[in-house]
Amino acid sequence: MDLRQDLGGTVDGLMPELKALLGQLVAIPSIAFPDYPKANVRRAHDLVAEELRKSGVGEIRVLDLPDTSPVIYGRIPAPEGAPTVLLYGHYDVQPSGDESLWHTPPFTPTEQDGAIYGRGAADCKANVVAHIGALRAFGGKPPVGVTVVIEGQEEYGSVFDDYPAEHPELFQADALLICDAGNIRAGQPTLVTALRGVADVFVEVRTLAAPVHSGQW
Repeated sequence: MDLRQDLGGTVDGLMPELKALLGQLVAIPSIAFPDYPKANVRRAHDLVAEELRKSGVGEIRVLDLPDTSPVIYGRIPAPEGAPTVLLYGHYDVQPSGDESLWHTPPFTPTEQDGAIYGRGAADCKANVVAHIGALRAFGGKPPVGVTVVIEGQEEYGSVFDDYPAEHPELFQADALLICDAGNIRAGQPTLVTALRGVADVFVEVRTLAAPVHSGQW
């Protein structure tokens, strides 16, 4: 049997439940910014953690860090001799902003022309669902070891930004799959092999003490 054809059929069969799960997640306004209800962030956390358990991730725990939404950390041990892949995503979203500028309600998943619209439908809840779908496609027993890291405050930032470097033993892997990017176009799988980082700089500008005429000076 061609494993690719068999896997493709399995994924096709999973799509209705995965779309339903994405709808559930998009409907949760899991905004981890200050002054937003933390209960919604917790709801999204609990739903993702439970769905990962149902997908074969037996070792799940919370990385509970100061002033940080809970980070989901889970593992599926690698079969003997197999590599380990780290799957990363986040279940929090940006604030919706002025909702009058939206064509559809931000937290009501709306399907139009084959696309699902709503805050987080792409960044990053669909990508979290993609991880869950991949695990289910293998019946919770993938051919590699899997470490899952789904954080809940990526959009605002937290002390988790520095945590992996301080605890590298938790995040060691042969490959990292960061499903937090888009496709070149709808329906075309895209693999991004390099990302630009973020650079914070302080710029000091010194000017003249008084205005002068450019034609003379």
